[in-house]
Amino acid sequence: MKKILFLGLLIGFVSVFFLMFGSGTVKAQTIELKFAHFMSPKHIQHQNSFDPFCRKVAELTNAKVKIKIYPGGALGNPKQLPDAVKTGITDIAFIIPSYTTGRFPRIAVLDLPFLCDNATHATRVMYDLYDKNFAADFKDYKVLWLYSPGPGQLMSATKAIHTADVLQGMKMRASSAYMSKALKLLGSNPVGMPISKLTMSLQKKVIDGMLTPYSAVTDFRLFDLVTHITELNMYVTPMAVVMNKAKYNSLPDFAKKAIDQASGKQWGLHAANVYDNHDRNTLTEINRRGKIEVYKLPDSEKQKIEKMVKALQADWIAEATKKRIPAEEILADVQKSAQKTK
Repeated sequence: MKKILFLGLLIGFVSVFFLMFGSGTVKAQTIELKFAHFMSPKHIQHQNSFDPFCRKVAELTNAKVKIKIYPGGALGNPKQLPDAVKTGITDIAFIIPSYTTGRFPRIAVLDLPFLCDNATHATRVMYDLYDKNFAADFKDYKVLWLYSPGPGQLMSATKAIHTADVLQGMKMRASSAYMSKALKLLGSNPVGMPISKLTMSLQKKVIDGMLTPYSAVTDFRLFDLVTHITELNMYVTPMAVVMNKAKYNSLPDFAKKAIDQASGKQWGLHAANVYDNHDRNTLTEINRRGKIEVYKLPDSEKQKIEKMVKALQADWIAEATKKRIPAEEILADVQKSAQKTK
């Protein structure tokens, strides 16, 4: 009888212990991370790049690592996100280096015009040269993947741009400091703004047009606002998804392994391909609707524009050299890699 009573008490004690501490132990085994970006959850990168990455990490860890996405600038605007992830406001963030001028001086070389043909091409160049030329820019982060959107085209809400002369005096949205300089050299009045403000700026006639990839026409519903597009593949925009380095280092090995397996070069190329396909699909839809004139700039006119903005290379070299960066070597490496990785 005493043995039965003792056994009953023991079972009861174990049950109470599990109820009190067991659920907490299970909960402690679940790692929750935050992923911030400033785009809509309907954006193609959220749906085809960010969300699948988070789901892949959960799958690889049997849901022991869960990554919650905070879209729409909930944890910081485009300029704030590099600091937000560095200080731990978010664990992971999508960043555009050119939105924080001077902070990522080496990879800024890819903001120069006429270096890469499309998103995948630019991403190949970034990975080809990352260890040698760009890693120092990201020393404060764990880089999950690098990539680019498609190349920028000249878009107008007012008139066709078939020659550089037409740009004289036009108010054009610029994607970066170097594209602002490029537009000045072409005679237009550059207006700096995040891509998320395009729709309102065109509606209110704050700008006459912009330099932006084809994908923006779909993403920001510009089908009825843009009237002319001049295709010249003028620039690409380096992008990155980065993680707080201390947070990554604090994770158990199984979590690190899952994050590494779900990200890296293969995911950067996937994200770039998403953009390239999105550009092609947008162009198909533009042609189907028939409301926007698409004009492919002849080589002779494109070469003229290239000569007009070539001085930007010397400007970048001068600025980067002041920071003791081997700028001439980096630019030469980029040009060589761009030829090799086409």
